[in-house]
Amino acid sequence: MRSPWVRKALNIAGVGVSLGLITVLVYVSGGAKSIAIHFYYLPIIWAGYVGGDMGALLAGLLAALLCGPPMPADTQQTEVALRQQNVVEAVVRTLFFFVVGMASSRIGSVLRRRAHEFKTLYEVARTVSSSLRLDTVLNLIVDSAVQVMNVKACVIRLLDPETDLLVPRAARGLSEAYLNKGPVRVAENALDQRALQGETIAVPNAPRHPDVTYGEDAAKEGITSVLTVPLLSKGQALGVIRIYSRSERRFGTGEVALLEAFANQAAVAIENASLYEDIRRNYYETVRALTIAIEARDQATYGHSERVTEIAQRLATRLGMGEDDKEYLRFATILHDIGKIGVERAALEAGEVETMEQRMFYQLHPLIGRSILAPVEFLQPVSAVVLHHHEHWDGSGFPEGLKGEAIPYDARLVAVVDAYDRLVHGPEETEGVEPAEAFETIERGAGTKLDPKIVETFMKMRPEEIARSAFPDGVPTRHR
Repeated sequence: MRSPWVRKALNIAGVGVSLGLITVLVYVSGGAKSIAIHFYYLPIIWAGYVGGDMGALLAGLLAALLCGPPMPADTQQTEVALRQQNVVEAVVRTLFFFVVGMASSRIGSVLRRRAHEFKTLYEVARTVSSSLRLDTVLNLIVDSAVQVMNVKACVIRLLDPETDLLVPRAARGLSEAYLNKGPVRVAENALDQRALQGETIAVPNAPRHPDVTYGEDAAKEGITSVLTVPLLSKGQALGVIRIYSRSERRFGTGEVALLEAFANQAAVAIENASLYEDIRRNYYETVRALTIAIEARDQATYGHSERVTEIAQRLATRLGMGEDDKEYLRFATILHDIGKIGVERAALEAGEVETMEQRMFYQLHPLIGRSILAPVEFLQPVSAVVLHHHEHWDGSGFPEGLKGEAIPYDARLVAVVDAYDRLVHGPEETEGVEPAEAFETIERGAGTKLDPKIVETFMKMRPEEIARSAFPDGVPTRHR
C-alpha cells in the first residue's frame, strides 16, 4: 500500500502532466479562444479535490498563465486596447478557474469527511458486533465522536432507574473534576427529562442557560455548546450521549444525525451486553448448582469450590488479570472438582492417603472432569484447570506429572487457593488449621508443590480478605 506522501506526489505529478498536455492541445487548436481551453477544468478539479483550497488556487493560476493571451478578434484595435482586453480576459479566466477549483475543493472536503464518518461508524458497528465488553465499545464511541465531530469532549451517561441518576460510563476530553462535580439527577434537570423522552437537545451557550445545572462548572471546564442525544432501545431510555464544544456552535442536521448514529450503536452495545450478562449469569448459576449438588455428597468438601472461586478472583485481581481471563477463571474454579462425581465416596474421603487403589481412584477425578466438559464447547478454555490443578511445581503431582511453567498458569493459581482452603477447612473428622498456620504451610510449599511467584502474591493477601464469606446468599461453610 502506498504511503500518503507517495500518493500526494503522484497526484501533483498527474495534475502537472495533465496541465502540460492540455496546454499543448490549446496552442495547437488556436490558443485561448479555442474550445480546448475548457479541458483545463479537469486538472483544476483534480487539484481542488486532492489539494484543497491551495491546490485549487495554484492550479487555477497556472492554467490561466499556460493558456496564454487570447487571439485578438479585431486586428485594428490599438495596442493599449488590446493589452487591456488581454488583462481583463486573463483575470476573468483566472477567477473562473479559481471558482471551479474552490467548488471542487469544497466537494472533496465534504466527501472525505463523509467517508471518514462512514468508516468510523463501520468500525464502531464492527466492534459492537464482535465485542461483548460494554466499556470497550462505549469508550470507542466517545473517542470516535470527539475525533470525527471535532469537538472538545464526549460523554455517555447511563440511567440508573433506582437512583434516577445519569451516571458517566465512558468519557473523553473531560477532567475528573468536571465528571465528579456532582450528581446529575433527572428529576432536577428539565433538559435531561426531555432528552430521556426521546428529544435531541442543543444548548448553544451552556454556562448561561437557565436549565443547565452546572453552568459555572461548564464555564471553568471551557465548555460552551452542548448537544445531547438520547440512547433508546425498544422505546426505553437507557441514558444519553453528549458532545461539548469550546466555542459557541450551531450544530447542523448532519452533525445531529451523526451523533444519533453513535447513540444507536451505543444502545445496541448496551442491549448486547445485557443479553450476554443474562446468558453468562444463567450459565454460571447452572454450573454452580451442579457443583453444589456434587459437593453435597461429602460434607467435608461442601462449599469448597465456591470458596476457592471467590478467593481465586481476589488473587487474580492482585496478579493483574484482565476481566476476560477472570471470567474464564471463575468457571474454571467452580468446576475444578467436577470429576469427583465419578469417584466413589471412600476414595474421596481417602484423598491422598489410605490404600494405593483408593489413591488411584482419587487421582482419576481430573481426567473424569475433563471428559465431562469435553462436549461443552464454551467450557473448553477452562478444561486445562480441571485437568491440571493437582500438578506440582516440582513435577510430583498428577495426572500428567507436569513441571514448572509447563503447568497452565490458571491451574497453578487454583492449586494455591485450593491448598489453602483444604488446610483451613480440613477433612470431615479433623478440624482445619488456623489461617496463620495455613499461610505458613503455603509458603513452605513455594517452589516444590506451588508456583513461587503466585505464592508470593498470595502471601500479601490479608487473612480477613480471604476469609470473607463466599456465600452471600447464606449457604453455610465450615469453620467460619
